[in-house]
Amino acid sequence: MTAKVELELASMVLGPFDEDLQYVLYEGYVLNGRHIFIMDSGDLWLRQVHKAPNMDHLYIDGDSSGLIIANEVEGMDVRLLIETIITELMQINGLQFLLDIMLWTKDRSDLNLKLEHLR
Repeated sequence: MTAKVELELASMVLGPFDEDLQYVLYEGYVLNGRHIFIMDSGDLWLRQVHKAPNMDHLYIDGDSSGLIIANEVEGMDVRLLIETIITELMQINGLQFLLDIMLWTKDRSDLNLKLEHLR
């Protein structure tokens, strides 16, 4: 039996964009205080975040780009979808993920994972 996935409902500030004072606020679900799942234009994204000091349930976009985890999921129970994805991914190892998911994702372009740092 798998453990229950602990998610925190929170907000994330993303930006600045082209103008120094242009930011966007997203609501999403934080995993382990370091990653947030957010919806944007019907897609489910995963981003790395930092906790905002002295503010409950507020995070700031982190030091990496985001990943689109699922497409066209608007109208679905997003929390349930996130819990299902996390639970399923916890059941497989890294090699199985690369071979079964990364290589077989439709409409995927080339991706450099830069795994040389593992040596």
